[in-house]
Amino acid sequence: MNRLLFFVLALTIAVASLPDPAIGKEITPAEVYAETVRIEKEMDLLRAYLKVSEIKPVTPVNAALLPRHVWQQCYLIQLKINVFRRQHGFPVLSAQALEPVSALEPLMNYEQIQRLLTEIGLLKMRLGISDQIPSQEVIPGKTPMDVFNKLHFISMQWDVINHSEVSPSDVYAEVRRVDDDVNAILDHLHIQDTAYPLAKMADAQSADVLSSAFAVMTEVQRLQQLVGLTRTDFDAFRNKEGASPSDVLNMVSMVLAELQTLKAHLGLVYVLTPAAEKQVEKTKTNVNQLLGYVANKLRLVRSL
Repeated sequence: MNRLLFFVLALTIAVASLPDPAIGKEITPAEVYAETVRIEKEMDLLRAYLKVSEIKPVTPVNAALLPRHVWQQCYLIQLKINVFRRQHGFPVLSAQALEPVSALEPLMNYEQIQRLLTEIGLLKMRLGISDQIPSQEVIPGKTPMDVFNKLHFISMQWDVINHSEVSPSDVYAEVRRVDDDVNAILDHLHIQDTAYPLAKMADAQSADVLSSAFAVMTEVQRLQQLVGLTRTDFDAFRNKEGASPSDVLNMVSMVLAELQTLKAHLGLVYVLTPAAEKQVEKTKTNVNQLLGYVANKLRLVRSL
């Protein structure tokens, strides 16, 4: 009971220390980055407790990323925390979706990272880890790209902790969310779905699936261009040295981020992307086919 009271008090203090939007506090990417370092150090405590020493190398991406892309990395980390909870028999909470907005503020990512820190704190409580990580130094000049790369590194280390790589079933569940968003756009525009799935590529590899994810992004950005929305160059996500399921999941997450700008433009601000449903026994072929189907649906949209 004393341990529970300790963590409740610590959580109360953490919440009380959050900036108050009412007083006009503007959060910078540098402040968000400092909180991602806290997550990394909290994970070091978990790694020590679990006796996990491996560090998975991660190649940073060099792209003009925006806060909405950072938010998607926070979402992926929540998914992997859920994997950990499921593996250890803890109750699993659905990862959150965000109401579509045209431009995400860094404050939203700061809030999301506080949620991740709270989730990790709850895991520590269940495991009996009492050590705490203090606030970290704010290093000026950090950008959303820096925050994204730190979160991506953290996400990959969760795979090590979970002894579980991203699977085609995981990716398929997220592509289903993309499909749901595209269906919402078609319904709003009163466009009948006359698209067709791709023929199955029986021996589809991650590189093929990544290419299909880029085909979907091409269609999303075509629609963004039609209405003058900001587009991002994702060429750095192509991973020319050899694609992996994690690369595909990253790109699918970027598609989800970009779709939110279209939904916001159309006024679908209360149409949240549905939660991912657990998928099993899906293959790269299944993921590739669904991505092709989604791309064909988007090609039906000629104007917004």
